[in-house]
Amino acid sequence: MKTRDVQRGIVSPNNREDGNSLKLGRVVRMRHSDRTSPTQRFRRGAGHDHPSRRKVIPMWSAVLSVVTLIIMGLAVSFWLLPYLSRKQPEESSGPLISYTSQAMVVSKFPSPSREQTLDLVKLAIANRDPNQLESLFRMGSANRTEVLDFLKTSDQRDGLVDHYEWLSSMDVDGLLMEGVLVVYKGKDKPVERLAILTPDEAGTWKLDFEAFARTVKPSWNDLLEKGADQAVVRVFVGKDVYFNGPFSDDKQWVCYGIASPDTDVVLRGYCKVGSTLAASMDRLFSDGKNLSRATVEIRRVTEGEARQFEIVRLMATDWVVPGMSNGES
Repeated sequence: MKTRDVQRGIVSPNNREDGNSLKLGRVVRMRHSDRTSPTQRFRRGAGHDHPSRRKVIPMWSAVLSVVTLIIMGLAVSFWLLPYLSRKQPEESSGPLISYTSQAMVVSKFPSPSREQTLDLVKLAIANRDPNQLESLFRMGSANRTEVLDFLKTSDQRDGLVDHYEWLSSMDVDGLLMEGVLVVYKGKDKPVERLAILTPDEAGTWKLDFEAFARTVKPSWNDLLEKGADQAVVRVFVGKDVYFNGPFSDDKQWVCYGIASPDTDVVLRGYCKVGSTLAASMDRLFSDGKNLSRATVEIRRVTEGEARQFEIVRLMATDWVVPGMSNGES
């Protein structure tokens, strides 16, 4: 898993085949026929060429043309009037409906500024005082010992912090978030961690520890090496098409690829076609994404391969799980 996946995920280009161009067939250009016959002149007697007669005919022609135009204008007006009166209410209601359907939900807590967000993240990951943890971190299911051990070993595990990237505000599952990408120098390549801040009930913004640590319970080692039967994992999820063993029927199962920056092993997760869970999983790709962060609970099934799991529950459409209380000391 590439380190840039932590910020945006890997977006694989869609393989599309260009359709055949639309055939218009023969295009025939219409021409006006040429008028080739000459205008003929007739010689008339003297009485027919009287000057007063030559003046009267153009005058009456002009009058008749004006009257004709007036009648045609009135007819068109009377024909269009009912149509316009019917269309007006529909057109006037259009923008109002569009506006109300796109109304934004405003949080009751003001978001911190860019500088405040960066300062909160720096203060939290530099902290080594156990008495300050609850005021800086949203602990989730972690306890003080787990958080302190993770912070104290960050230099050996990830290296020193290289820089921070502010990711602005996010709204996931109705939970307001502020994001900062923390980039460590790493040993062989940079290591990225996503620092997500959320407000508590009093409006105090705290760093979500489990999202930052990408907590997996039990650990990846217990799940992949020791064969743990069930786990809660923070991963990237993308649609897949691998059907085998107990999940061989593609009419019965939906397949997903499951990956993490913390392991090179790619898992496959499955859920029932047409289930409530499958509908919830579809939300991960509602914006056209090919890969999305998620927190899922998975379990092994009888006769399944080592990397095949049934998805039991979608806990969050990101790495922050709403409603998780602070851990005990």
